[in-house]
Amino acid sequence: MAKRERTWDAVIVGGGIMGLGAAFELARERARVLVLERSVPGAEASSAAAGILGAQVEAHQDGPTFELALRSRARYAAWARALHEASGIDIELRPSGVVRVAFDAADARKTAREHGFQRRHGCRLESLDHDALRELLPSVTLEAKAGLHFPDDARVDPPKLLGALRIAAERSGASFESGALVKRIVSKGHRVEGVLLDNGSLVRGRNVVVAAGSWSSLVEGVPLPEGGVIPARGQIVELLLPVPLFQQVVFGPKCYLVPRDDGRVLIGSTLEFVGYRREVTASAVRNLLDAAIHLVPKLGDATLGRSWSNFRPYTKDTLPLIGCAGAEGLLLATGHYRNGILLAPVTAEIIAALVFGRAPPLEIGAFSPLRTRVKPQKH
Repeated sequence: MAKRERTWDAVIVGGGIMGLGAAFELARERARVLVLERSVPGAEASSAAAGILGAQVEAHQDGPTFELALRSRARYAAWARALHEASGIDIELRPSGVVRVAFDAADARKTAREHGFQRRHGCRLESLDHDALRELLPSVTLEAKAGLHFPDDARVDPPKLLGALRIAAERSGASFESGALVKRIVSKGHRVEGVLLDNGSLVRGRNVVVAAGSWSSLVEGVPLPEGGVIPARGQIVELLLPVPLFQQVVFGPKCYLVPRDDGRVLIGSTLEFVGYRREVTASAVRNLLDAAIHLVPKLGDATLGRSWSNFRPYTKDTLPLIGCAGAEGLLLATGHYRNGILLAPVTAEIIAALVFGRAPPLEIGAFSPLRTRVKPQKH
């Protein structure tokens, strides 16, 4: 109970990548931080992600999300070093590059057009003909005609990242409480006061950061409409190989492949709006395996490992919700959809800036939670 008798500088609702990232950034600036997590920190969607830092491969148009992604990717090297120093964990940040494979010339031209705007930002991307693709990725199918190479995109291992953030945040001074069920946000007038737990106790905070992923809209007192953030289920299949077949992340027409240092390959991912159903389905596994083996035929000899599903926090305009949510001191860090792992460092930096009263490191108006239709808060 001692934790709840003080007023924290920041009470963070959710112990996924956004909550842990914000806790780490705030704690190493000596803020008094409490993370409230209903289960074990990092146990939800964040640790089940594939870990692609695809700032370029995932960007099909210019705009604020692309700038946010580039800035976050650029921060990862320093974040990885800081996390290793604080936790001793290598998060497996690997500058692997990403290759998008095309099976016909028309698809190759379309992909090149969609990503051409990136050159105006000074981003590197390389068109690959059939021979260049085979030289870079000898294991790719002979049916592949061309590719687009994004050499500065990268990958990390999400479970290791989440573990490192948890340890680093706590060693920097953050406190954690698992099994904490937040009933509602408590505000007085136009100022947040803290959160009320389901056991009736009030956790006081000068700032409350809602980073509850796909559950963010369900927290009473968060000024989001019903369905403001919803779960988008993705299913992933793991294959086991004695040695890695390739180092790059590979995007094909119907799947992506993410290698790990130990020879594992993750095949992702589906996109399904099925509410909070966590099943792994036979048809999804079949389709992912078919697509992966078509893309890299040697994967047909791999051993089948685990399969799992996760929930990506989805917003209708696919933009994240980052920033002030109306009441002074109430902040949101959610709705990052497919790019939660990628956008974690810059989101954490933004939240830390807002808590300490600094200007954010970039313009965040496009991500304002106030762009959505708000519902009245209950005080």
